[in-house]
Amino acid sequence: MLGSYTESAVDMLDFFERQREWSYETFGPPEIRGPVGPLKHLEKEAKEAYQEQDLEKRKEEIIDCLFLSFDAAHRAGMGYSEISRIAMAKLKKNKGRKWPDWRDAKPEEAVEHDRSGEAK
Repeated sequence: MLGSYTESAVDMLDFFERQREWSYETFGPPEIRGPVGPLKHLEKEAKEAYQEQDLEKRKEEIIDCLFLSFDAAHRAGMGYSEISRIAMAKLKKNKGRKWPDWRDAKPEEAVEHDRSGEAK
């Protein structure tokens, strides 16, 4: 069920902190290696995720994207509370946008919000 929490769920703050520690030890500190490298790697992993046909392998590629998103965020100076705050603000913003009916989209294509009223 969407939005439910189970005892087996991972504490994402704990995960974020452990992933950050491992990343700094493995790839270097953010003062030397900033967010651009993980973002470039994220592009590669996202492509692998949508090209993968095996569902279990696709799930692992998606998690690679999560690792790299967190890596880029903390290398850009964002802590978990800031990520959470910005994520909730972005969800609110997305809920306020106009979206096409998902039933009109092709199953394997992105559904994007209406940009007709946005400044260029």
